[in-house]
Amino acid sequence: MEEFNFKAIENLVKFIGDGISKISPEDLHSIDIEALLDSSRLLNEKLIVLNYLLENRIKDSSSIKEYPKSKDIDKIEENQIDLMDVIVEEEAKSENPIISSSNPNKSINEIHSNSPQTSLADQFGQQSILDLNKEIGINERYLMTENLFAGDSEECSDSIQKLNEFENLIQAKDFLKNELFKKYNWNSKSNHVKRLINLVERRYQN
Repeated sequence: MEEFNFKAIENLVKFIGDGISKISPEDLHSIDIEALLDSSRLLNEKLIVLNYLLENRIKDSSSIKEYPKSKDIDKIEENQIDLMDVIVEEEAKSENPIISSSNPNKSINEIHSNSPQTSLADQFGQQSILDLNKEIGINERYLMTENLFAGDSEECSDSIQKLNEFENLIQAKDFLKNELFKKYNWNSKSNHVKRLINLVERRYQN
């Protein structure tokens, strides 16, 4: 019980509250809403795990040796899967058929090298951006920190700054491939990884 990260729940509640307070009918962005949804799902997952730990702590203190109910375990696993893959299905519908039918074990770099005309930025038809730091909101930055940089906010900020200052997309992708992917063992199918790649492509999009 002592190992549970209560600070993560506190930070999530704060990020969600701050994000909601900044939403206005005159200035709605789908990215902001998606970031709030991801934060809410992550909070839901952590609360389910906390509830499970509390229930077992009560059982242990009463010296009742019972195994956790299978329904509880299934519920935890279901939420963990939902958190990481919630948008993947929708993104798959928008992806080019060539990419969808390719070998699922291929890395994101192999996919891009074989099909340069079907980058994530091209697929989503998004405009180029000038500054990654301005494009990545507070909620999304938190999710990237938790899911891509092992909770290290300083490492997340430093990496985003580096990705923001390369001379071209080739250098930025080289940093992603040879530095970040290897250091944090990223899964190219992860929605958070796809989102970061999309932002980097838009940063250097002509």
